[in-house]
Amino acid sequence: MQKKIVKKYAELMHQAQQATGRKEAVGLIHKAAKLKTKFDNYEMM
Repeated sequence: MQKKIVKKYAELMHQAQQATGRKEAVGLIHKAAKLKTKFDNYEMM
């Protein structure tokens, strides 16, 4: 599960860097932040 989250996080951050619009980039960064939180919580267990 951890590897899936890390991979998805990396994909989202890459997409955010390629995003043309500010709203698009911000949305992708928010999704990535949620995944990072989920990953951090999973690590704590």
